[in-house]
Amino acid sequence: MSKTAVGSDVEAYCTKCKMVLAHSIVAMQGTKPRRVRCNTCNGEHNFRATKPVPKVASKKAAAKTTKKTTTKKTRQSWEEVMQEAAAKPHKKYSMSGSFGEGDWIEHATFGLGCVQAFIAPNKITVRFADTTRLLVCNRS
Repeated sequence: MSKTAVGSDVEAYCTKCKMVLAHSIVAMQGTKPRRVRCNTCNGEHNFRATKPVPKVASKKAAAKTTKKTTTKKTRQSWEEVMQEAAAKPHKKYSMSGSFGEGDWIEHATFGLGCVQAFIAPNKITVRFADTTRLLVCNRS
């Protein structure tokens, strides 16, 4: 077994080369290497035994699993809302029309939707079956 000491070689992840390569130990902390110098690019950095896992990738993976379950819940609730909306009156959408929060509109392209919010002076946020859209209203 090789002894780990200042000046000896060790495999470490190089932050410049972005690979696990041979490095020379520059500084030790107890029995573990603290700083190393890459034998390929001569870059000096803290010792990393393996390639670090990016924090962004971990968050994205967690977001993907959360998003999938959220989408299913949204679709279920949309179907339930659609059953309740069948009995309510619907307005035909037009850019000159006036709409308030909670109104149900029929859009020629997007279908049936519910007005979620009114954004002064002339925009509304409408939730459709597949997406939420920003539409123009109150236009003369």
